[in-house]
Amino acid sequence: MKPHSNTFYLKVQKVEQICLFELSWGQGQNLSVQVNYPALLTQLYHDWRQAYLNFYQSEQLRGRTVGGGIAAIAVDWNEEMVKAETKLMYEFHRWLRSAELYEIRACIAAASQKAVNAHPDHPKAIRVFLTCAPIELDRYPWEAWELGTEFAATGAIQIIRSPLNISAPTHSETSRAGKARILAILGDDTGLDFKADREAVRSLQKVAEVKFVGWQPEQNPAEVIQDITSAIADEQGWDVLFFAGHSNETEMTGGELAIAPGVSISITEIKPQLMAAKRRGLQVAIFNSCSGLSIADSLIDLGFGQVVVMREPIHNRVAQDFLVHFLQGLGKNLDVYESILSARQFLRMEKSHTYPSASLVPSLFCHPGAELFRIHPVHWHQKFKRLLPTRIEAIALTAGMI
Repeated sequence: MKPHSNTFYLKVQKVEQICLFELSWGQGQNLSVQVNYPALLTQLYHDWRQAYLNFYQSEQLRGRTVGGGIAAIAVDWNEEMVKAETKLMYEFHRWLRSAELYEIRACIAAASQKAVNAHPDHPKAIRVFLTCAPIELDRYPWEAWELGTEFAATGAIQIIRSPLNISAPTHSETSRAGKARILAILGDDTGLDFKADREAVRSLQKVAEVKFVGWQPEQNPAEVIQDITSAIADEQGWDVLFFAGHSNETEMTGGELAIAPGVSISITEIKPQLMAAKRRGLQVAIFNSCSGLSIADSLIDLGFGQVVVMREPIHNRVAQDFLVHFLQGLGKNLDVYESILSARQFLRMEKSHTYPSASLVPSLFCHPGAELFRIHPVHWHQKFKRLLPTRIEAIALTAGMI
């Protein structure tokens, strides 16, 4: 067995003011260290979040309750947020660079460099499945951890989140073949505009079949719920489930989705339909909505392969720009990690002044047993094969010709 694997599992658990970092890989190799948790980090996160909410405060946040209020005096919330983000990230990185974590950082960096040395032209990325508990730790932007830089490691290190509790395996009873199928659910659009979301999803029609479902003004709540649940459980199955609208964290029901004005459903309520969809091949769920940590946890626990969520409230225009670039990546056959990385980089490099701190909010949760999803192009011979009759159909045709 090689001394380093390409997959690591890092569990970070906070008990009072101590954090236990447990790194495991390979065949039972592990490292465990205890690090003091800086109380200042909690305060800096709350300061940043308050500045973030005040900057983006409007009816176009994709969440119900964002807190805060209107300041009595004029405040430059852009400047305040930039300051708050700088302080938060400085303290966060300082904590992660602590001497106690040196061996963990060195272990991952060594594996990364080894992957580069083994295949210089196409090195395999190192994947670090990160699990945090309690949820307060999950709120930090762990994707920004600059693992490997102090060792000049040149290989890719992918930080992918994973929940603490996973009950179900990720494999489906049915492996879908042929063109990918995407179900897009457009929820309550109060204060929102889904035009860009709709166009972004439609842009994938060359490589995937796309179906939209959602609230119509003439429908009552029962009809909306029936349409959505029936679509999720469609016998043909789906590869990707997409939701746009308002959402929120809930403690006991796995998160809730606003599907029409004044109408919400929880993940727990639609669990039977989600499980049916998973059995029929559903692999990825994308929630272009607010505060999705509990949604991600509950769906990975059910065995979903990957879930993309926003950890904080997200402004309508930010959500749309993120989605456009994320789906462009999927349309170019990038996997779901590469696609979300590309979208975050766009927000950080091209939109940092317009949408400050937005690149810190999207996260990918993944079942450790799942392959990263990508949309494979359908080649002409696959299309031709689908047009050919099955063996039973051929027999029936032949019999009909006698």
